[in-house]
Amino acid sequence: MTITSLAVIVGLMAIAPFISNLSRFPIVVVEMLLGSLAVYLGLFERNEAARSVAEIGFLILMFLCGTEVNLKSFIQLKREGMLKKIALYFCILYSLSALIVLTQKLPFIYIVTFPIMGVGMIMALIREYGKDHIWLNLALKVGVIGELLSICMLVAINGFYNHGISLELLQTFGVLLAFLLAIAIIFQLVKILFWWFPTLKTLIVPYNNPNNQDLRFGAMLFFLFVSIVVSLKLEVALGAFIAGMIIATFFSTHHKLHEKLNYIGFGFFIPFFFVHVGTTLDLKSLFSNSQILHNALIVVSGMLGIRLIGSFISFRSFLKSPRNALLYALSDAMPLTFLIAASTLALQLKIISLQEYYAFVVGAMIEGIFFMTSIKIILSFWKESPLPPSSNN
Repeated sequence: MTITSLAVIVGLMAIAPFISNLSRFPIVVVEMLLGSLAVYLGLFERNEAARSVAEIGFLILMFLCGTEVNLKSFIQLKREGMLKKIALYFCILYSLSALIVLTQKLPFIYIVTFPIMGVGMIMALIREYGKDHIWLNLALKVGVIGELLSICMLVAINGFYNHGISLELLQTFGVLLAFLLAIAIIFQLVKILFWWFPTLKTLIVPYNNPNNQDLRFGAMLFFLFVSIVVSLKLEVALGAFIAGMIIATFFSTHHKLHEKLNYIGFGFFIPFFFVHVGTTLDLKSLFSNSQILHNALIVVSGMLGIRLIGSFISFRSFLKSPRNALLYALSDAMPLTFLIAASTLALQLKIISLQEYYAFVVGAMIEGIFFMTSIKIILSFWKESPLPPSSNN
């Protein structure tokens, strides 16, 4: 039965691109919908093997997200004066989230989930529209910082609800800070090492190697850092993300390595993860309980609302037009992976009910469908007026 269940998920993965092309829905949403339909029709039974493969898929997704984070880009952000604007943006997001939670008497987990970010869907937009759009370029830069912050928040939530306000919680934060400090020192040391011995990069990751040494090196980094954070009892995704950052920062010119990692991740493990996420959604409960859709709309409207306010306040002068601010807010409000990760963690820690978990998953699907569609409509019908020619007088 385990092999049959795995075969069902792989079969759904294979047909997902065709349905996505026909429906024009994001493939991530299609994969989750197919997974939920498979359970609803009795074609799939949940089992530990499928869950384990899906967990690996999630970690590989975090790893590949990390490969989009070149730490050298942060230096450029500082030179451009963007770091202060981004800091203000995050302050607005978390302040508005806290205000909404307190006034609407929502679970405190919403303070973290409303501002949560991820670059997965932003990368999908970049693959479709390119990096030339000012709003999309900004979304990637902010999303990179927001994704790292979101992982740290997940670590904090895990520590708080496991230990409460205690010495163990302080130890967890201390371990996290010490780990991040150690990573920062290692990055500086490796930077100096590669500066003195530039050929060392090619020795470690050759450009053309029949034994796929580059891929083996990437796999080693992935499992090494995942095992380190597991031993430190930190959020596993943090280790995978940092391993990806190392590749992006020091081996950004090794395009074949990035291609191979993307083929492995997006060819099997990551689609498997999203189909499996769909299998955790009970459509019978969804159809019979209108409160789930109501809660999902609260999640969607809250996530978009705080980003609209934050983008207009923080990036008004940089984005230059309401159209760009709206497009930025829509692109930033689709952290499907991290929203599901946060809700899964909250369910495991019994912070939220199963009904609220369903609401988060449905909310992620709504964001993927309607926000992607909205971006396409805005780009097609809301054209910016050309700027007047500058005068040389």
